[in-house]
Amino acid sequence: MSDYPQYPNDPTNPPTGAAYDAPAGRGPRPASVDTGVKLIWAAIVVSLISGLATFIMIDSIIDDQLEAAGASEAINADTLRSTVIVGAIFGLVISVAIYALLAFFIGKGANWARIVFTVFTVIGVAGSLFGLGSQPVLLLVLSLIGLVCNVAAVVFLFRADASAWFKAR
Repeated sequence: MSDYPQYPNDPTNPPTGAAYDAPAGRGPRPASVDTGVKLIWAAIVVSLISGLATFIMIDSIIDDQLEAAGASEAINADTLRSTVIVGAIFGLVISVAIYALLAFFIGKGANWARIVFTVFTVIGVAGSLFGLGSQPVLLLVLSLIGLVCNVAAVVFLFRADASAWFKAR
């Protein structure tokens, strides 16, 4: 029997064979991957809010840090403030850009991005354990919300359906 139907426009008798089979693909993106990507974007929004709160409270944060360090007049508060602001802006822009790229590539099915995001999340959890008590309550709460979003995203991205989707290449 031929791979070509007798009547090519007959929908009840579709053509078969390698030339007509649907291409092998990974299928639609699972809901767990969608949820994971949404959680990454939520963590990015929380990070931006935290950055804004940091800039609003910058004077009290710097004063508290100088007092806690027992800094003398040798440290110029204005120089320190400028350094902190520039560093915070640079760090915020870089981290938001990296996480946005990772969210984009994870959504496209890049397993390497899922792994990099997981490594960053583990480092973030470990790093935040050391700095939990040294920040204002608002920033602490925002940090914890961001961490919960990231950890939940990792959990969703490594569910069985998500892992199968990432491996189907």
